[in-house]
Amino acid sequence: MNYTNVLGAAAMLGLAATVHAQQEPAAPPPAPPAEEIADANKVVVTAQKREQLLQEVPLSVNAMSAQALANAKLDTGTEIARLVANLRVSVLGDESQPKFSLRGISSSEFNLNAISPTGAFFDEVYVGAQYLGGAQIFDVERVEVLRGPQGTLFGKNTTAGAVNFISKKPTFRQQAEMTVGVGSNGYREAKGMLEAPLIENRLSARLAFTGAHSDGYVHNVNPAGHDLSNIDRKAVRLSLGYKDESGLNGTLRLFAVRNNPEAVGATNEGLAANGLNALGKNPRINPFTGARLGDREVATDRSGNIEVRGSGGYLTLNKRLEHGTVTSITSFLNGRFLNLVDADGTMDPLLHIDFTSKTHEFSQDLRFSSSFDGPFQVIAGLYHQRDKVDIGTTYTIFGGPPVLPILRQKYNQARRSNAAYVDGTYELDERATIYGGLRYTRDEGEMRGFHVTPVVPVQPTLSYSDAKPTGRLGASYKLSRDVMAYGHYARGYRSSAFNGGALTNAADLNTAKPEYLNSYEAGVKSQMWDRRLTLNASAFRYDFKQQQFLNVVGIGTQQLVNAGRSRITGAEFEAALQATRELRVNASVGLLNGKYRELLLNGVDLSGKRMIEAPRYTANAGIDYSLPLGGYKLNFHGDASVIGEQYFLATNAPASRVGVTRDVSARIALLSPSKKVEVALYGKNLSDNRNPAGIVLDATSQTRFTTVPYPRRYGVDLTVRY
Repeated sequence: MNYTNVLGAAAMLGLAATVHAQQEPAAPPPAPPAEEIADANKVVVTAQKREQLLQEVPLSVNAMSAQALANAKLDTGTEIARLVANLRVSVLGDESQPKFSLRGISSSEFNLNAISPTGAFFDEVYVGAQYLGGAQIFDVERVEVLRGPQGTLFGKNTTAGAVNFISKKPTFRQQAEMTVGVGSNGYREAKGMLEAPLIENRLSARLAFTGAHSDGYVHNVNPAGHDLSNIDRKAVRLSLGYKDESGLNGTLRLFAVRNNPEAVGATNEGLAANGLNALGKNPRINPFTGARLGDREVATDRSGNIEVRGSGGYLTLNKRLEHGTVTSITSFLNGRFLNLVDADGTMDPLLHIDFTSKTHEFSQDLRFSSSFDGPFQVIAGLYHQRDKVDIGTTYTIFGGPPVLPILRQKYNQARRSNAAYVDGTYELDERATIYGGLRYTRDEGEMRGFHVTPVVPVQPTLSYSDAKPTGRLGASYKLSRDVMAYGHYARGYRSSAFNGGALTNAADLNTAKPEYLNSYEAGVKSQMWDRRLTLNASAFRYDFKQQQFLNVVGIGTQQLVNAGRSRITGAEFEAALQATRELRVNASVGLLNGKYRELLLNGVDLSGKRMIEAPRYTANAGIDYSLPLGGYKLNFHGDASVIGEQYFLATNAPASRVGVTRDVSARIALLSPSKKVEVALYGKNLSDNRNPAGIVLDATSQTRFTTVPYPRRYGVDLTVRY
């Protein structure tokens, strides 16, 4: 399928559909007053750093409310792709390590010092540590997915876009909520919230927590081992809210995360003839019985475990002035990560890797958001962010001595980022608005003390200094009260990066150059039938240069390179219908055509190959229906998604291909007349999808390392509200 001309075609298609629907409107179904139903489509977002209705934001944004997340039983950031077109999440570790791919832009790098091109934000705070990017979805107001480069207001490392997890703020009312649940495979969970005003209408405290545990979903047939890929997560957040009559309000959020699952169960395959690995063994054969292992069975000599520790705080202060608001967001966090991996997935000590990392991050955002009388509004600010990462990785290959030495890689990395930005809108008249912004960022980084005992001595310090502008320029036009068309140009960039995967050769230790993205996007946002029906369409073309790319050459040789040029064209179509007060349906489709236009790896020209983790299409649909039952209410939710085939290697090798993936989930809940008690039954992955969620081809062990999603599973939970 060719989407070369999709930019104009999709925008015209969305506009034509909207105009046609307005010219020949179908009769709406009988329902309560239109205003009451239309309220369900009034979604407020902060995609442009100020509260706006979603339909008035000239961006491709997907917003999932707290109710939508609960209905779909989404527990972690790794699951949100079920509901978002052109968003993919791959997983090479456990659920706390999502790797986002947005509109076909992803990163093949899995080193612990790596930075994703899709920025993960928590209450507007950028978090660089990938293992802290799988936010536990508890007591969350909404999740916003911003497609396209967000280099103006969100900054660097948002080449692909941004995912913003927004937690609930204190309401200054006494309230409480508690959910307990059990499920298949020994699953059990508890989560809740308690808020108590400390000073009436002045100071309030909100405590939220979540915890879940299950048995391993990947069975280890080794009697001396443990089942793998279980769930074990715990998190707590204390939010203090303050407000006074002077126009000052603030929220202090303090959090802690503790995850301790068993290591991921890698269902590996050998890459040599007959599925054999470097030791001549087939990882998919049970060494105790000789039978073939199932899709969720392994035979490993090492169970391993994962340990995630995170803590920190975010302080948000807002001061209303006569002509606007001054906002300060200060953050700090500390994290620690351990992952003991049996990378070969067999009973042999062929390849064991111990990943360890410690991180410290700090950021400060200070901005002014205007509320002028008149057509001009502006946001201007200063930003500072820094982090320090200490990495230690141990490789035991072929059992270690006497065959090979145990390799211990260590280094520390420090990064600093300073930026100034301004973004403004100007209403030319009641219909037309122009908008634009500019951000200037200076990024600096150092890698010190890199060495690999006993093969690579301590290396000289590496450093980089980038000073780059990013920005956007566009216009929107209201064709009617409920129809808006927009178009803009945006530029994004990801800062330089160090090759944290260098191992046996000091020459592999290098600094990759920054990557750049020029984006051209057009779209239509519309509502009809008294705003019960929302139809949005967006189309885009990306020119991608110097994409940072992980190149695995061979045993112990891993390079971080810049991948020349790529081009991506695509579109999203989204629809939501609030047919009645009881019935809501939604659907979305994402289309992609992403190819490398200039890519040379290992002397092989890969121009024309499909980009990694860029399926040609993604689609999802959902339905929510409420049935009154004598004062009670029975709520039904179902959602389904389908993802086209994709590749995890730029060579498009068959071993890196994942076929069409389908996922179906459902939830039925009974709500009491008082709305204080709810009992729900749910099922996830009802289609029993077994396609890999991540793939790495390892030349050392001649192994295809794959992770699989959690299997079909069921559960029931009880929620009590006060």
